[in-house]
Amino acid sequence: MAKTNKDLKRIKEDLLNYIEPNIYNCYQCGKCTASCPMVDVFEYKPNQIIRLVLMDKIDRILDSNSIFLCLSCEICSSRCPQEVHIATIMNFIRNESWKMGEFKIKNIARFYNIFLRLAGMFGRSFEPGLIMGMNVLSGKFFNDADAAVKILMKRKIKMLPEPIKGRKQVAKVINKYL
Repeated sequence: MAKTNKDLKRIKEDLLNYIEPNIYNCYQCGKCTASCPMVDVFEYKPNQIIRLVLMDKIDRILDSNSIFLCLSCEICSSRCPQEVHIATIMNFIRNESWKMGEFKIKNIARFYNIFLRLAGMFGRSFEPGLIMGMNVLSGKFFNDADAAVKILMKRKIKMLPEPIKGRKQVAKVINKYL
């Protein structure tokens, strides 16, 4: 489903009315941007995201890499003197982008699908499976193989996943959205 003006208007209305009504309090001090560990790779910095929302430029945010590279670490939100929850804004727009199938970084959808399927099977993240899945689907079978050997030798990652209790309930939630 491609984005329409109606979608963009609804996203902005939801952001301003339900998700983050404090967004109007932002006075562009830049603390969110200064705090962000990913700011160097974003197309739009956190304070710029807020500005774009207020200027009716949601489409620019959807066409950027910023929402997908956000770590959701909440540092930006915790440092905001006006209590604007930029991490919540980023997460909301990322979810809306997912619903519309809008991805600037082409491997994002592939990554999320593999991650969710593995989480559904084991009830938790399984990094080796994620890495192998990405390598197979991208056709780069031995990508980062040298690093993998070192990590496995140091026992930083387990080769076999440890399933958790309640994984069937996790799978139900995940399968509802796949």
